[in-house]
Amino acid sequence: MKNLILFGSGGHALSCLDVIDSTKKFKIKGLISENKNSKNLLDIPIIGNNSNFHLLKKKYNYAFIGVGMIKNNKTRLKIYSSAKKYGFIFPSIISKYSYVGKSASIGEGTIIMHNCVLNADSIIGKNCIINTSSIIEHNAKIGDNSHIAPGAIVLGHVKIGSNTFIGSGAVLKNGITIGSNCVIQAGSFIKKDLKSGTTIKK
Repeated sequence: MKNLILFGSGGHALSCLDVIDSTKKFKIKGLISENKNSKNLLDIPIIGNNSNFHLLKKKYNYAFIGVGMIKNNKTRLKIYSSAKKYGFIFPSIISKYSYVGKSASIGEGTIIMHNCVLNADSIIGKNCIINTSSIIEHNAKIGDNSHIAPGAIVLGHVKIGSNTFIGSGAVLKNGITIGSNCVIQAGSFIKKDLKSGTTIKK
C-alpha cells in the first residue's frame, strides 16, 4: 500500500477515511487540519496544517482532500491548487462498494463514495465529490471541483460545469446542461438548462 495524507478532520474526512480503507490501496499516515481543536480520527493523528506543505512533501507523495463542499468549494480548491504546486499526487478514490462502468472516466483527486453508480461513458472531472448512493448515468459529464451530494441522480447526457453543487436527492433530467458555479438545493427536479452562477431553491 502507498502512504497518503488526508487534508481535513471533520465529518467528510471521516467518511473519506472509510472509503479509502475499503480500497486497500493506501495507508493513511496522518491528517492535515487548520482547526486547532481537531482530534484524531479513527486513531489517525493530526500531523500538520496547510502551512507545512514543503515539510510534508519531503515525507509523502500522495495526498487527498477530505474537506467537504456545501455551496462553496473555495477551501477545497485552495488546498488542491496549493498542494499541486508542491508536487503532491492526488489519486482518484473509488469505493469497493460502488459500480463504475469500464468506459467511465474519473479525474484525479475525485472520490466516489459508497454505493454509487457511474454508468457507461460518464466523465467526472478533477477534485470532485460523488457522494453516497448518487447515480451518474451514461454519457453524463461533470466538471472539475463539483459535488454531487448523497442520493442525487444525474441522468443520461447531462452536462454539469465546474464548481457546481448538486444537493441531496436532486434529479437532473436527461440531456440538460448546468453551468459552472451553480447551487441546486436538495430535492430539486431540474428539467431545463441553467446558466452559470444560478442558484435554485425549492
